[in-house]
Amino acid sequence: MAVAQERLLGDILVESGVVSPLEMDEALQRQRLTGDMLGRVLVKMGLCEEQDIVEALAVQSGMERVDVTKRQIDDELLHRISPDIARFYNVVPIREKDGVLTVAMADPLNIRILDDLKQILGMEVQGAVSNLNDVQQFIEKNYSYESQSIQETLSSLIERVGSEEMSAEELGQQEIVSDIDNLVELAQEPEIIKIVNLVLLEAVRKRASDIHFETFEEDFRIRIRVDGVLHEIVSPPKSMALAIVSRVKVMCNMDISERRLPQDARIDLKIGESEIDIRVSSLPTLWGENVVMRILDRGAVTLNLARLGFPPNLLKRVDDIIHHPNGIFLVTGPTGSGKTTSLYGCLDILNQVGVKIITTEDPVELQIDRVIQIQVREDVGLTFAACLRSILRQDPDIVMVGEIRDYETAEIAVQASLTGHLVLSTLHTNSAPETITRLLDMDLEPYLITSSLTAVLAQRLVRTLCRHCREQYKPSDEEMELLGLPPAWRRDPNLHFYRPVGCPACDFIGYMGRVALFELLEVDDRLCDLILERAMAHDLRRYARKELGMRTLREEGLIKCLQGLTSVEEVLLHTDRHDD
Repeated sequence: MAVAQERLLGDILVESGVVSPLEMDEALQRQRLTGDMLGRVLVKMGLCEEQDIVEALAVQSGMERVDVTKRQIDDELLHRISPDIARFYNVVPIREKDGVLTVAMADPLNIRILDDLKQILGMEVQGAVSNLNDVQQFIEKNYSYESQSIQETLSSLIERVGSEEMSAEELGQQEIVSDIDNLVELAQEPEIIKIVNLVLLEAVRKRASDIHFETFEEDFRIRIRVDGVLHEIVSPPKSMALAIVSRVKVMCNMDISERRLPQDARIDLKIGESEIDIRVSSLPTLWGENVVMRILDRGAVTLNLARLGFPPNLLKRVDDIIHHPNGIFLVTGPTGSGKTTSLYGCLDILNQVGVKIITTEDPVELQIDRVIQIQVREDVGLTFAACLRSILRQDPDIVMVGEIRDYETAEIAVQASLTGHLVLSTLHTNSAPETITRLLDMDLEPYLITSSLTAVLAQRLVRTLCRHCREQYKPSDEEMELLGLPPAWRRDPNLHFYRPVGCPACDFIGYMGRVALFELLEVDDRLCDLILERAMAHDLRRYARKELGMRTLREEGLIKCLQGLTSVEEVLLHTDRHDD
């Protein structure tokens, strides 16, 4: 067994005939260049399948290889692991002997899974290797009878823990907990692990972008942000706050004993069928630590601009803009409006073999193949401006700057565009015309703006009405006035909008998903003249609407209302009315 554990993965694959020695040498060279795992390199090169890697890992680690699709598991053994645990960790119980439970694992090298299962089940657990798809199909087939929702399970678990199984002292809720070992033990309580796992499962199931653990004087609540709106999923007793927060900190390798200073961390998890990146941020508050987990489901991310909601006519215009050999293209909007995702979509189009792309971001939201990405670190002086200066010495064709925050960054971006580079970036403004006045407010000279800026795209995200339960209705005079509808439209007897109702398909919210609103301002000669004259935003907007055919965000929202995609409330909430 010891010899098998010492064998190299490459040797095992060559000896089993999966790859030839020459192919393995090529893969090892590729691995040294990329720093990626050998198994992933081999799969990306098309030299073997993931199944081959799994089997080789089984041999290397000394685990047995099992095919769960060919096994009959009795109900008693099946119930040794609850459905939520099986789905969270992608494990299946296959055998129990001499007090040791053997589970088929889709991720055999994740020792944390075995450690968690030991804590949750209170017994020794050992792993066996199986295929991910086989494990997931087995779980769906054999646990399909479980009808209780995750939220119901979570609520009942918290109620039981809070009232029966653990006192406040057992949960470590003293005034001061200074013993690190006590905190670690607290975070490893089986019921606490289950609660945090269920929260993560619920968040992924509901497509949440964030999980908020919030501590108050007498309350502790857990909320998730779905389609930009926070929803409370459960309110555990205040006595459980320290235990749950400590568990989250243990999962992401934060300093569990440090509760006076903010901390940041990043982890990768496989939850059910989803591979997700999680950014974790802790913040000391008056009544305890608050933690926010930002979730990015890599399987759900799309970089295709058409699938992101760009209409065909706008998509063509944006495609023309980003294929300029130089210039600056800005995407603007508030936090959470999808600016970075739109820029990633542009990079996906531009990411060709003959093009060198470098980005500087804070933080790096998504890793893109064949794109050089730099994480800003202002604590060591690696600011956007400092990054941008160094990037320009690396001979890039295209540069993406995560955000233009100050004059220095704006000036370097302009100089980069004037020396033959295409620069993509974001800015926090309310509309496309206001972006130009914001650049002027940064003390950027008007002639530099006119010589470099090619276009500005403002955008918002509004929630999409659930198609299963949306309700058609005649808008009131007040709504038509707020939307700025022309008098002729208001008199139209056939005019109707849609509003949310709520049904099981949308968890009785009335909305499901989000759609983007866009406002594109392209810079032409006359607009350059207005910029040189330092024209106000409303003058720029008036010209763009009358001469360039620009539709404002509010007008785009109105179109989405007429199409039945969103509601009047959403459009009024996320857009401003302009009567220029």
